Amino acid sequence: MNGTPADPCDAPRDPTRVGCLAVGIDLGTTNTKVTLVAVGESDLRVRAVAAAPTPEPRAVRPVLLGLLGQVLAGSPPPDAVGIASMAETGVPLDRRGEPLGPWLRWTDHRAGAEADALTRRLGWAHLVRATGVRPSAKVPLATWARLRADRPDTWAAMARWAGVADLAGHLLTGRLSTDHTLAGRTMAYRLPGPGEPVPDAFDADLLAEVGLRPEQLPTVTPPDRAAAEVRDPDFVSCGLRAGTPVVMAGHDHAVGAYACGVQEPGDVADSLGTAEAVMSVVAGTPDPVEVGRAGMSSVVTIGGRHRAILAGSSSAGAVVDWWLRHEADGTIAAALFDDVLAAGDRPTDLTVLPYLSGRQTPAPDPEARLRVLGRRPSHGRTELARAMLEGLCLQTRWMLTEQARLAGRTTPPTVTLLGGAVAANPAWVRVKAHVLPGRLRVVPAAEPVAAGAALVAAVRAGFLGAVVPALRHEPGPTVAGAGTDYDQPYARFVAAATTPPRGEKGL
Repeated sequence: MNGTPADPCDAPRDPTRVGCLAVGIDLGTTNTKVTLVAVGESDLRVRAVAAAPTPEPRAVRPVLLGLLGQVLAGSPPPDAVGIASMAETGVPLDRRGEPLGPWLRWTDHRAGAEADALTRRLGWAHLVRATGVRPSAKVPLATWARLRADRPDTWAAMARWAGVADLAGHLLTGRLSTDHTLAGRTMAYRLPGPGEPVPDAFDADLLAEVGLRPEQLPTVTPPDRAAAEVRDPDFVSCGLRAGTPVVMAGHDHAVGAYACGVQEPGDVADSLGTAEAVMSVVAGTPDPVEVGRAGMSSVVTIGGRHRAILAGSSSAGAVVDWWLRHEADGTIAAALFDDVLAAGDRPTDLTVLPYLSGRQTPAPDPEARLRVLGRRPSHGRTELARAMLEGLCLQTRWMLTEQARLAGRTTPPTVTLLGGAVAANPAWVRVKAHVLPGRLRVVPAAEPVAAGAALVAAVRAGFLGAVVPALRHEPGPTVAGAGTDYDQPYARFVAAATTPPRGEKGL
């Protein structure tokens, strides 16, 4: 945690010097991470990391104070703070800015009827073309409609709405603001036209459909500046300096991709966590409706200059956790996946469809469920575990193939792999290197999103020049027959995923 003379921010700020010391905060679906990062002209160095389970809204303040105190102990005050978070999650606030209950989470999926009603009223294609987002039970616009109908007392008491990162920023600064990548996941924020800057506010007409006004939503900070400054004395006491710029870094998957150098057309990121997100940065502006029909979203990158196609699977790390509970015969994760690595690279003869609660993309199917096809008594737990990882990686290959079609790309891309599972599960990484037809570029950083939030803070607060550094990466595993060995299993996987079950034996 202690600095060295080579670190860019140990001395008082010199305007001729490029770089800074920054804090990154990542409030994720499962855990909240805080990092202290030395952001140099050509690299990022993580000095300290602290983590805790993501708290409910009223506990965000004490949890952040504790984590910041840990990473800042013995350190000079940082020059900037960046905040990233899960998207499509938030909480109503009363007139004092206090949360009215727990998070309304993206995982709830209870606003399906409201999403359907918005679709009937406004038109599916109109909503997707305007916002880049497919109407679904998890989008906040539908959540707000449900809140209005089901909890009228809370609705009447709600003065404003805060997303997860927005609430953290509000605690530090007293201002409620957000980033365009988070606003863009709400279905209440419009895509910019070709060549136009991202909008600076939520859309009044879309909000009016559920009875809200733009002033009840956070302000949208442009992607070239900080949101506000640290004002709260409690956060000053834990090691921050009053007046330090605070940046709303954005949507966790997009922030992690940015930190790994996925910033320009042709770059592709695969972010692994509880969920998985595959993001392809593209040239031009793909038709949002065609992208939406594939179950994906049209988004704008962290830098605000390029479009990207975003695909998500809610059943990535969640499937691994489920498998360990139900199919591992009590074997701990490390031992099971060590056995998978030791067993070699030969593909299995099984097909695992890795869907715990529907498939978002490609070929969206809310009824899709986890199935193991071709299972026999002779299949041991190691082979079954490899087949499960194969299923997850074949799903990734399917998402990448669809994104390539939508982007007009004809050659397999180099995929940048990031996320907590990269370090935690080498077997998953090796299977992925075998299944995907292109090259794999692995970022081993344990907390790329939190480090990315620090990087975005450094950029937007003006501490870096035109060149933006990235987290260290390394080549993926070298596997004989990569891609081609899985051409036939991939064809079987897609055929099984798109064919209704006919009574075959699953789990």
